[in-house]
Amino acid sequence: MPFLGQDWRSPGDQWVRTSEGWEKMRLWRVKIFENLNQNALARIVRLAVENQDHPQQDAGRRQPHVFFNSGGTKEKLELTSLSEAIVLLDIAGAAQDLRRANYVIKLLAVVFEEKLPSLSGTSQKLIFNILESIVNEALVSELNIGVTKDLLEQARASLHEGKHHHIGSPALWDRHMETVERLSTKINDYRMKERDTDGRAMLSDLPPDCLRVIFAQIGDHKDVMRASQTSTTLNEVTEESALWRKMCLHHFSNKQIMTFVVPASSGTDVAVDWKHIYRRCYKRFGRREIFADMLAICTHCSSIHWKSLGHPCVGEQKFQAKVLQPKDFLSLFKL
Repeated sequence: MPFLGQDWRSPGDQWVRTSEGWEKMRLWRVKIFENLNQNALARIVRLAVENQDHPQQDAGRRQPHVFFNSGGTKEKLELTSLSEAIVLLDIAGAAQDLRRANYVIKLLAVVFEEKLPSLSGTSQKLIFNILESIVNEALVSELNIGVTKDLLEQARASLHEGKHHHIGSPALWDRHMETVERLSTKINDYRMKERDTDGRAMLSDLPPDCLRVIFAQIGDHKDVMRASQTSTTLNEVTEESALWRKMCLHHFSNKQIMTFVVPASSGTDVAVDWKHIYRRCYKRFGRREIFADMLAICTHCSSIHWKSLGHPCVGEQKFQAKVLQPKDFLSLFKL
């Protein structure tokens, strides 16, 4: 017979009932803070530093982090769960940050591809809350529209595939389906606003040398191809072989490139179609993932944090952090 104490769900935790079900009190408080809009948050910060002599020193930036515990100890019997890490790392808020948005999108893509049916009900609800945050931010900023549509298609396919073998109630799974359909309708109804004629320079007005530098910095070749369809000037620049050569050297190793480059005979000069080489390499090896900011784990205190924000390490010396790819982050948890 199980022991029923004051809190039989988890020792030492208080629970609160919300509109989405039961949640841990300490995680619920964090979620309430993260869901504040920018105006309310700015007002709280302004009131907090209003009477301080040095407001910039006192109002330090927040460092979302979670101390990862992979095994039980005498001091702590509870393991770190994925739902706890999602809340404390503010993954939903990171989806609204341009530097961290691509990492969050890739993280959700891995979840939909491999992990969704094996997640707990709480983790599933958090994942779809993040998905809704990504869609809303894409519509507001008018960025990552194509990537967001692909992510919704992955979510729909994952829900159909795991319909009969998943954790959680069928009603919760149906609610996820309704959420994906609602977000898909929302983003499909989006129409990009045409820029008003304000006399300012547009992208196509820049010199070709500037355009080559800009396109060489773009991580996804699909964005380059979309840009080529907007004007004749951009199409001429994006069709240059030198641009695709730079992209090949950036995303693939020399060994991978030489798989499709035919060695020239002695004394002959054969032109290489670098756009074709890029397509072949992309199809076989995939594109190199580039993130402006990533999650990392401290080698001293095992704290998972955002690399650009850091964390309050308990060690006296400067900590060293191991960068976590999205798959590496998910592999830390027993899913």
